Amino acid sequence: EGAENEAVEQVAFADRLLLNKVDLVSEADLGRVEARLRAINRFAPIQRCEQAAVDVGSLLDIRGFDLERTLEMDPGFLDTQGEHVHDETVTSHGFREARPLSLDLLKEWMCSTLLPEAGPRLYRMKGVIHVAGSDTKFVYQAVHMLNIGGFTTPWREGEQRESRLTFIGKSLDKAALQRGFESCIDTPENVATRLASLGMGRLRFSVGDAVRCCYS
Repeated sequence: EGAENEAVEQVAFADRLLLNKVDLVSEADLGRVEARLRAINRFAPIQRCEQAAVDVGSLLDIRGFDLERTLEMDPGFLDTQGEHVHDETVTSHGFREARPLSLDLLKEWMCSTLLPEAGPRLYRMKGVIHVAGSDTKFVYQAVHMLNIGGFTTPWREGEQRESRLTFIGKSLDKAALQRGFESCIDTPENVATRLASLGMGRLRFSVGDAVRCCYS
């Protein structure tokens, strides 16, 4: 209790997993090991090998942080059916939302709440965000306290626009993640709550009101 499981962390961080000495164990044992590895990190492909003999090309220039490219090959990549328990502390949680998110609210939650509170325990986070007022996908990724995000390609015609965010970490609070994620949905209530927290609760107009500006 309280000790870091370095092996689990390394598996969770990995973009590739090499399963070596496969010639020394049975197929049944390999299946069990691979199932456990996938439970910890479903992002990373597993490559079997003997005496660590692997094609170098499969390890270099793999664009490990290119989430959008991965989603093109596997549209269900970020789908989860709830949390998957790897041990008593390491879990993964996935959330999805059809309503657009406010990028400002998302960044505020990530930078002011999620990463300061859970960053050291957050092994991986990846997601595609449907941003309010934008026709372009926003891809967000993080490892511990390091995070990157940016607009990538436009949503295709007929493509379902939704936000999907997946977390892998130690002792993560699923309910808190759910609340934080939902607080980023672009609704008048969420925006008003954020403004109130900044001491701007009393506005001349209500959030969402149409206002005509007259000037000379």
